[in-house]
Amino acid sequence: MLEELQRLQGHIGALKTRLAQLESENSSLREEQDSTMSQHQANIDQKNSTISQKQQENDRLTEQLAESRTQYQQLNNDATALADRYSRLEKSCTDLKNRFQEILAERNELRALKEKLIQEQHHAHQEIQRLNQEHERLSQKNEHAKAKVEAIIQRLAILGTAQDHHAQEIQQLAHPAESTEEAST
Repeated sequence: MLEELQRLQGHIGALKTRLAQLESENSSLREEQDSTMSQHQANIDQKNSTISQKQQENDRLTEQLAESRTQYQQLNNDATALADRYSRLEKSCTDLKNRFQEILAERNELRALKEKLIQEQHHAHQEIQRLNQEHERLSQKNEHAKAKVEAIIQRLAILGTAQDHHAQEIQQLAHPAESTEEAST
């Protein structure tokens, strides 16, 4: 029994050593587990921090996307308005171009009419000058003829007074009754 007791003591000693080893392994495993847990917790905290940052970045990007969509919509509206305005301006430009061509055509017609009127005015001035010269010539001729007629009338008056006197005497002799009536009136 003593042997058994020694054997048991040897087993107990071996068990104690084994237990001490296991406790030492257990404590090192616990330390390792604590270390791993703290690393794991640090990793989790780091990952949570990264997730939080990514979430904030995602929220910021979502806001930017919403703003960009709003800006895009606004730009589309502006582009549509500008396209409409451009088409109206293009139509107005075409209308103005057509009106300008009409005005140029009218201007050319007016220039031609002006040239024609200037020529007609020039011819009219020449005609007026010719008529004034003709009037002047005819007035001089008329004055000359008038002077001649007055000279003839004076000569006839001189001749006529002498002949009238003789004609009255002859008439009285031919028609004595008429001369009496004339004298009474």
